[in-house]
Amino acid sequence: MLIYRISGLLAFCLGLTSAGAGCAVAGDDAPSLGGPPRATQGGGTVTGTLGGDWSDIHLSDSDVLGPGAEVLEGVYTNGLSAEALTRNALITNLRANRAMVMLPLATETYADDSTHEELLEHEWHLDPELLRYRLRHEDTREVMDYLVSCALAPSQSVSYTDTRTDKTYTFRGEIGICPHWNWQGVHQGPAGAKCRQLITACLLALVNPTGRSITLSLRGQAFPEHRPGLLSPGPSVRVRTANEDDAAIPSFGPCRTDSRGLSRNCGWTAEHIGTCSVGSTVTLGPGGEPLDKCDDGPSVALAQSDGDTVLRVCDGIHGCNAGSPAHVAQSEVRCSGRREPALRFECPSSGYFSVMSGPRLSRRASGAPGGAPARRTIASFSVSSDPPALQPAVYPAQEADIFGWREGAFYGNFWTEENPLHHKFTPEMNEVDEEGNLDPAPRSGAVVFRHAFACTGELWDDEIAYQKDRLCAGGDEDEDCVAHSVGACGDSYNITNCPPLHQCDLEDGGLVEGDGDFQDCAGDGGTWLHPITSFLNDPVAVVRRPLVPPPGPLTPGEPLKSPAPSLCP
Repeated sequence: MLIYRISGLLAFCLGLTSAGAGCAVAGDDAPSLGGPPRATQGGGTVTGTLGGDWSDIHLSDSDVLGPGAEVLEGVYTNGLSAEALTRNALITNLRANRAMVMLPLATETYADDSTHEELLEHEWHLDPELLRYRLRHEDTREVMDYLVSCALAPSQSVSYTDTRTDKTYTFRGEIGICPHWNWQGVHQGPAGAKCRQLITACLLALVNPTGRSITLSLRGQAFPEHRPGLLSPGPSVRVRTANEDDAAIPSFGPCRTDSRGLSRNCGWTAEHIGTCSVGSTVTLGPGGEPLDKCDDGPSVALAQSDGDTVLRVCDGIHGCNAGSPAHVAQSEVRCSGRREPALRFECPSSGYFSVMSGPRLSRRASGAPGGAPARRTIASFSVSSDPPALQPAVYPAQEADIFGWREGAFYGNFWTEENPLHHKFTPEMNEVDEEGNLDPAPRSGAVVFRHAFACTGELWDDEIAYQKDRLCAGGDEDEDCVAHSVGACGDSYNITNCPPLHQCDLEDGGLVEGDGDFQDCAGDGGTWLHPITSFLNDPVAVVRRPLVPPPGPLTPGEPLKSPAPSLCP
């Protein structure tokens, strides 16, 4: 991947080839693309029982997230393999593709003894037992895991028990774009069409062929009348408690024995992420008192108490273990008027720091191993930085400042009435037998989904590299891809190989001003009204290839400064 990274700013630009998926698309009034016609979007409410529209549903965060839920943040982890998305027994099986949106996204739908007589009503007269045994296939379970994560909320889940082994798999909701799918199908009405498109966009954004789990910020316009704030950047971001291999960081686990001090690797709590100017000295402490007259002399150790709240700081957005490369060198200080110690450290090279907290003495968790450390609630923090001439440290930082690199937009529909898959796919392909063995479709070396698209932010520099690294199952010519690359969503700085420009009519959707979500994006001659835009903290995380040396310095999170690179004409 040829990428120019400029002191944390990724200067990336991508020239993309137009897709030729052969989708017959009508104009703006085509509900198969955007749900309702543009003139009627957001209009009308209905009352009574649920049918094809959900306009009467009003869900609070406590309804879908559970009691005591935190403020919504739009930060999630991608890691869905392109191989699984292009070869599974649900979305890429033509019969199952049609059946799954007719039925609830629920446990009983996919049980080994499930029977759904309503499938006979489909024009294909689908087998009522069609969805049995499909989740015996491992890659299909991976797709189901991400599907449920996108569609359902944290208070919802889908379970599957393999009756051969009596093993149960639980797929948990997370983002909650369409929690309604848990109790009814999404094949009808404008709200159903919008749901299918948003889930398509979500799944595309969460693909990562590198085999890593990368954190990103998703922004778009879901169902704001039902869940305000969904897919909008939040006021803060929690520290990530797993690494990019999706392995839990041990420091967030319970202590098996009583453990004391800052160097222990258990009993810590994830706090939030902050920003700072590289090289500046940052002081951070629990509580709202000013950080005045701070001393790091020998008296600090004498004043230590087992009941103190202690802190650990890590480079980037993930937590860390003591002694790991991400662990930032730090010292405890005592500040005038403060009961508990503060922490002093040099701002790390990324410009982002993650904060962990805990008691100085962490007691053995009840029932450990397996118990969780008791969470300490810290109402507020104070932060200061020196020298004051630099950009001051901010804690907690806003999501938009932590995830400032606009990757691009994803959009389309995996579940269209016309053939949603590549023309080489037949109904018999990607079927699974009772042993969970998949009979896969042959590789086509093309895009599997006819109506799935991706456009890029203004700074990608290599279309072919991006397409292979981000959208395809591998680097070989015969590897299948999940979406058509259509060009730059808006402008492009790649003046040496300008891609098709302005594939989206809007560079900042009107729901949340300034969040930078692309809207009204082009694909196959039509306009898709429900894209999702992804933002990254570290853009190189979603590709496999090394960086080109940076051409010059820029400040993370700030717009391009003069002299700015030239835009494509």
